Amino acid sequence: MVICPNCKTANTDFAETCSRCSTPMPVEDSATIQVVDPTALRSGSDFGPRYRIEALLGQGGMGRVYKAYDKELDRTVAIKVVRQGVVGEADALNRFKQELVLASKISHKNILRIHDMGEVAGMKFITMAFVEGQDLHQLLRDNPKMPLERVLKFAQQLAGALAAAHAEDVVHRDLKPQNILVDANDQLYIADFGLAKSYAEGAVGMTQTGAFLGTPRYMSPEQVEGKPTDGRSDLYAFGLILYEMVTGDVPFTGDSTIKVMYQRIQERPKSARSMNPDVPIWLDRVIMRCLEKEPEKRYQNAYDILADLQGAQSASGVLLGGVSRSGVSRSGVSRGGSSIQIQLPDFATRRWIWVVGGIVAVVILALAIPPVRHMIFGGGGKAGSSSVSGVRPLSSFGGKGGTSIVPGVPPLSNGRFVAVLPLQILGDSSQVGYVAQGIEEALSSKLFQLKDVRVTPSDVTDKADQKQPLPKIAHILGANLLVQGVLQAAGDKMRITMNLEDVADGKRLWSGEFDGVAGDLFTLEDQIYNQLVSALDLNPTNDELASAETRPTDNVAAYDLYLRGRNSMRGHDNKSIQSALGYFDQALKADPKFALAYTGVADASLRMNSIQKDSLWTQKALAAAQQAQGLNDTLPEVHAMLGIVYRATGKYSEAVAELTRAVSLAPNSDEVYRQLGNTYLKIGNGPAAIEALQKAIQLNPYYYVNQNALGNAYFQSEDYPKALIAYQRVTELEPDISEGSENVGNVYLQQGKYQESIPYFQKALQIDPNFTTYLNLGTSYFFLKQYSDSVGMFEKAAALSPNETIAALNLADAYRSAGQKDKARDTYQRAISLGYKELQTNPQDSDAMSEIALSYANLGDSQKAETFIKRAQAIGKNNVEYIYIQAEIYALSGKTAEALKALQNSLEKHYPAEFADRDVELDSLRANPEFAELIKKYTAK
Repeated sequence: MVICPNCKTANTDFAETCSRCSTPMPVEDSATIQVVDPTALRSGSDFGPRYRIEALLGQGGMGRVYKAYDKELDRTVAIKVVRQGVVGEADALNRFKQELVLASKISHKNILRIHDMGEVAGMKFITMAFVEGQDLHQLLRDNPKMPLERVLKFAQQLAGALAAAHAEDVVHRDLKPQNILVDANDQLYIADFGLAKSYAEGAVGMTQTGAFLGTPRYMSPEQVEGKPTDGRSDLYAFGLILYEMVTGDVPFTGDSTIKVMYQRIQERPKSARSMNPDVPIWLDRVIMRCLEKEPEKRYQNAYDILADLQGAQSASGVLLGGVSRSGVSRSGVSRGGSSIQIQLPDFATRRWIWVVGGIVAVVILALAIPPVRHMIFGGGGKAGSSSVSGVRPLSSFGGKGGTSIVPGVPPLSNGRFVAVLPLQILGDSSQVGYVAQGIEEALSSKLFQLKDVRVTPSDVTDKADQKQPLPKIAHILGANLLVQGVLQAAGDKMRITMNLEDVADGKRLWSGEFDGVAGDLFTLEDQIYNQLVSALDLNPTNDELASAETRPTDNVAAYDLYLRGRNSMRGHDNKSIQSALGYFDQALKADPKFALAYTGVADASLRMNSIQKDSLWTQKALAAAQQAQGLNDTLPEVHAMLGIVYRATGKYSEAVAELTRAVSLAPNSDEVYRQLGNTYLKIGNGPAAIEALQKAIQLNPYYYVNQNALGNAYFQSEDYPKALIAYQRVTELEPDISEGSENVGNVYLQQGKYQESIPYFQKALQIDPNFTTYLNLGTSYFFLKQYSDSVGMFEKAAALSPNETIAALNLADAYRSAGQKDKARDTYQRAISLGYKELQTNPQDSDAMSEIALSYANLGDSQKAETFIKRAQAIGKNNVEYIYIQAEIYALSGKTAEALKALQNSLEKHYPAEFADRDVELDSLRANPEFAELIKKYTAK
């Protein structure tokens, strides 16, 4: 027996870690080992003709791991040898084979590579890559409560590796810090797939003899209970590891393994934030979702975790845009201009709200904003309060003399602002989850049609944390009335309990119970809606009553399939979206005239395009949206969807026309107005955009995203004082979101106040470390000539969004200015490749053209550079950014006279002379007296 040095528990001779506290057990010296087991290998000895043993790295009940030198391939490897003569040796051999087969199936940089399996003198072994470093357990022991940046770096690598493994249907089943190796560069490697099993093999938590598979400290509840496991068990272990990285310990501890395992299945863990207040709220939510006892309530795949860690999803679950460049890379890096990327929630299809529920995940709103080309504007997805004009003080929110007992919640005298929260489910959520979603969205849809009600979109309410107090939820959603519900399911029977809460006055207005089966869904929706309308003290007109009776289809089976498809759309990975497409196709077979099912196909196809970057998906989206229009030309969702598809494919005039039609059909929808406003921004029509966005704010002054969008419009119109006021208002209304701070920083960056912008970007990163903020902070560092810092930020941005042209272009510029010429050349070439890919999806993407042009210019191909910038100018005729980029291209090509002429043209059109004065692309002009005169003349203006 071996005594644990930490807790003094007796363990078997070959235990790798303590069975009680998981502390690594002492490793015997070579002499001791040789007596106990003749297969133990001495340092310096040969292992067969090919390998020389260098050191013992570790041991466990199944074998030992050695560092060895591969004489044949001249490399250092790790060798794992099966220990002979022990009970279960056959099992050990099977695990070795399993490790070799399953680990070799997965190709990912964060999964340890397995080389080969062999036999020497009757001893079975496998060879694998050798990692010079330590395991995560040792690292955590020496560095409890890691810095957030390092935690996120590790977490993203782990999530990416698990996503790759699960994509190959491989579940690890023994994920723990001891099985995660860390090299000197903080790159992680998941090792030891000896307990891994393929989904197809029906992985379970115990062996046939009843022995647990896994390490108790990191087991999921289903493993503890011996239930079937899948990838979600790994995600639970991931949550425990992430919890340990931010708090220094796991959430469940006790004086015995049985007690710890019992806690795992009976108790809810304390939040990570309660153990460490420095943990950001959003990260705590990620961790606690991983640690849900029931697999159905956890993340369903590692891709969703990765997306939340990267900030690729907005708070509404949708990212409107990728990089919207305006011109080009402009990080400062590429010299002086910049562009804007805007995150906005998608158009909520209020009549049947789920229709566009993720459509805009792929829509790029490239706002042609001079000159901060790299600026990326947050737009959020959470609802919040906002003033009508963006300049009123918070104290004016009371309005009409009414008051609310809850700060930040609009009084009822200001109107009925209703949010229908997701129904809570008691029973098998996998069977009735889609029914609950359908009820929630149908109620929102029907309420939306009433002129006296303002409804928070269901895509926003879906993200509400219902563990928070109702006043907090109401404040975040910009609502004063909350509709809550519970769905109980037993077999095919359901009971639905609904409540209406008056949060402004702190009282319940109504409660009702409704019984039925899934086939009664239409009837249940109507019953709930009618009683809810009565409780809201509304008097619908005959037209409103008739509209509420309208159903998307009379075919119950088609409707059921459609709801299942919408439910699948809540996943953001390839498999979930493909599943949704399957449901929509089945729904259309059941009812070929089901228009909303076609909008579902369009929605899912746009999402597939965002994943695969294949123009075939946008073509499918357009065909489906046009088919929906042909079936039902009166639905606002249909026109909104078609407008969004047109915008995604560069048909901007058609997009404006369709969204204008949607506005006429849904005049009470602030979101339709916001989508229209953002489309006007895309084509450079600032006044029309501001008018549409002001209308959105008038319709819903308590939804902060409207305020933020108006700030974006002011920014593009170069009205920076109003833009700054709008963004500062966002920070006052919702201090827990990143977009307000991000955009305040963007205004300062645009004004050349680089040092002032940095604290705002850093604050935004504390709230939500994401691609856009890293890009903008890198821009500030670049203009301050802190090139090493700039490279670091751009590398992080590029790692988070590796397929964005602007990220590659900015990084290339930073490499060039930092003197890393080879890296700069390679990265410019990558930017060109990515730009061409974007043009395959949207041949009219002038921003991509301008980025390709700058990349070619920096590679010395002036002919191609001029061709592409002229194409961009032909599309964006009024875009001063493109005129300025043309000056840069001429300067890089040595065409001084042409460069000075284009520069003067851009400065006359109010391109900031301060940017030109700092622009490294214009260095060839600095010795020319005319350049100095231009800078002086227009700076004075």
